[in-house]
Amino acid sequence: MKTTFFNKNPHFICHLQNFCLYLPNQYAHMKLVHPFLFRCHDIDKLLGDTNKLSTFCTKLEKQSVLFPNRYEPESYKGDGFELFVEALLKLSPIDNRICIGNYEPVLEGDVGVDGIGIGLDGNLATVQIKYRANNTQLLTANEDHLSDFLSASILKYGVVNDSINNMLVITTAKGLHHFTKSEMLYDKVRCLGHEDLRSLVDDNMLFWDAFRNLIKESRL
Repeated sequence: MKTTFFNKNPHFICHLQNFCLYLPNQYAHMKLVHPFLFRCHDIDKLLGDTNKLSTFCTKLEKQSVLFPNRYEPESYKGDGFELFVEALLKLSPIDNRICIGNYEPVLEGDVGVDGIGIGLDGNLATVQIKYRANNTQLLTANEDHLSDFLSASILKYGVVNDSINNMLVITTAKGLHHFTKSEMLYDKVRCLGHEDLRSLVDDNMLFWDAFRNLIKESRL
């Protein structure tokens, strides 16, 4: 076998089941902090044998109606998806479809913005997360309160006004309505929709195993 940097350096030799053991040092102490980590009805069932976005969403939907008096179903689904997004962004900051590093959820006073990080240009970036059961739906500024995201990002969090990369919507819906994107959000907001998420995580065992390991480490 030809010797390369990757097969001669044990730091990068990793089996899927032990993926997190060989991640670079900046990932070794990574923790998930979203409260859903401890509020989920059964996080092992939610992630066990899950390797597709559709499987995750189906399980999340089923769990959301188990105890509606304890945890309102729509909030349950939204919070579960926010935990998924936290893991995705923390594990994949350099993917050019994401380009947000140092991501942290906004846990208090999150009107309009669900998370913040550092964008491709080194400036502050914001994230809005929208769970929708209908993955053919297009999000609109008024119905889905996306105008709040734009204004809060710029006025409250200080996103550079002329930025076109540092405001990101992540959703299980299809994406943004073209009128909303161009006329209401002034083409300043990027979007990762249902198909984008599928391309990132479906059958990506590196991601799902790392997600499961992050859950274990963060619950210690």
